[in-house]
Amino acid sequence: MCRMLAYNGDDKEHLRRLTNCLVKASLNDPLANETHGDGWGIVAITSNNLIHYRSHLPIFKDENLEKILNLLDGEMKVIIHARQASDKKLVSPYYSHPYLESTPKSTLFLAHNGTVDKYKLGSMLGIDLTHMVDSELVAKYLATYDVKEVVKLQDFTQSALNLLIMEINRIDRSSTIYFYNYYRKDRITRKEEYYKLYFNKGAVYSSSLAYAGCEKGEEVKFGNLGEL
Repeated sequence: MCRMLAYNGDDKEHLRRLTNCLVKASLNDPLANETHGDGWGIVAITSNNLIHYRSHLPIFKDENLEKILNLLDGEMKVIIHARQASDKKLVSPYYSHPYLESTPKSTLFLAHNGTVDKYKLGSMLGIDLTHMVDSELVAKYLATYDVKEVVKLQDFTQSALNLLIMEINRIDRSSTIYFYNYYRKDRITRKEEYYKLYFNKGAVYSSSLAYAGCEKGEEVKFGNLGEL
């Protein structure tokens, strides 16, 4: 399970407040009494920068977080993800989100909370998944079939399909952040609140941030692909 946020705007202090809540929730999740310390990552785009950074370090221990935030200014689109790995042998920057996929038409970054059936999805995609995790396959699926086909991934979902996606159009270089909130109410192992996403002031974020110092905002509509 993981905690994450997405932001679209120009209020750097608001982004810092959100990031601080993410760091707090990662160190001690108020909804699950657990730590999300198995790596973290960020993708950020501004008028001057495209930053994609992934680390095996906990977000609350990596000094590069502050250095990266200092590089961001003006209009920005940002996704930050803190990971809790189900398999501790796969704690590595290679497995930290956001994942990157590239096609002739676009570049796609994806952060995911939850689990999907990687064997079923890998078989459908025809991919050898020996050294891959489920979230990578979700990114490959969306890059292959289009972000708007995300609803079909419900059939592969085992717990949750909480997604933050940044897509950059190669033709006009425009960028869009998408968000998607879906979970299997019959299979989740924590309280339902844990799996919700909230929207507030140009940001979408995991519910734990609303209990770690940030405003609760408005609950993201269940099973609906939105744009930030």
